[in-house]
Amino acid sequence: MTVGWHRYAGIGRSSWVLVACQAFYFMGVSIDLTLTAVVGLALAPAPELATLPLATITITGTLCSVGAGLLAGRFGYVRVMITGALFAAAGAALSVFAVSTHSFALLCCGTALVGAYRSTGGYIRYMAADRAPEGKRELAVSFILYGGLLAAVIGPFAATTSADFLGAKYAGAYLMVGVYALLNIPLLLSLRAGDLRPRTAFAAAPLPLSAVRGDRRYLLGLVSLAGAGAMMTMVMAIGPLGSHHAGHSDTISATIVQWHLIGMFGPSIISGSVLARVGPTWTAAIGAALFVAAALAGGLGTAFPNFLLALTLNGIGWNFLYLAGTTFMVRCYPPGRGSRIQATAEGVAAITAVAASLGASTVFVLLGWQGANLPVLVISAALLITLGTIARTTRTPVAPPAQSDAGHTA
Repeated sequence: MTVGWHRYAGIGRSSWVLVACQAFYFMGVSIDLTLTAVVGLALAPAPELATLPLATITITGTLCSVGAGLLAGRFGYVRVMITGALFAAAGAALSVFAVSTHSFALLCCGTALVGAYRSTGGYIRYMAADRAPEGKRELAVSFILYGGLLAAVIGPFAATTSADFLGAKYAGAYLMVGVYALLNIPLLLSLRAGDLRPRTAFAAAPLPLSAVRGDRRYLLGLVSLAGAGAMMTMVMAIGPLGSHHAGHSDTISATIVQWHLIGMFGPSIISGSVLARVGPTWTAAIGAALFVAAALAGGLGTAFPNFLLALTLNGIGWNFLYLAGTTFMVRCYPPGRGSRIQATAEGVAAITAVAASLGASTVFVLLGWQGANLPVLVISAALLITLGTIARTTRTPVAPPAQSDAGHTA
């Protein structure tokens, strides 16, 4: 299959701006992914609470994710995303103060505010799909994921190299979370004119959920996004803890997180082409199979290659499942009318991620790194079965409400 930048010709200026927003978003988020479990372990009154600060990001994100989608439908994505960036800046400042004063409670409060920002990031891809030219919606979604690739290269090492900027260990890294969030504001404002008020073509009311109830694409999208979020979050939370417990250095932990993020976004070079060739159902199945391989690699040992292979394959599996799930979703509604559907999808995915975050510390304490891969193995195998069952037993509307992109298989 041929891969080249010429594939993205004609996707529109908005997609290029939004891919930069995606990069800054994940550069900030990757710092929390890299350090928060380790910082939590250092500050927590008990080891079982080590991932609670990381979980508060997901909990707040869950509480805000549905509201963010509904508010975006009413006030526009730009206003909602700028508000999220301001929350991130406030949360970063509070996290800096928390690590400077060794306050576990304040760290949880700071990461909770960052969670409000995190709840808006998933809508970047939907915004790109809504603003893409006709026939380019799914291509725009795959292009947006390139923004995470830059974050994967820079983010984890920015976390470690900036850790001592302000004297207290890790304070400088949390400062960078706020800096990256604020850098998104001028980019978003450049899209302001086309987003603050509904565009003429998008003036119709949001599509009600009843319009997609029982739709095979909607159900497959929910399952794919929820499964991807749960399995990625659990391994991402446990990976740095397992590496630290195994005696690996902070540099090793940063490396495995970096390759996890490269796994999450690097495959966008080919996953969009895979999607166009085999369709979202098979793309989701490939993602679930990669999660199986990742769990097997992690379960076989605690050496650096085990961590590296497990987290990298986990990231690649997430990329395929996330792209497939998003594709199912954007095929359910016409451009500009999907805010309720998007909000539901983000809410369900966030709930499963919260469950994974909250359970990560307990799973790690009880089972260790190798045993903690067993739940991922079970979930990914169950996901393969569920995908096949839904695909065989549910319907696709004869007259779908969304325009399918030309050249993509169902």
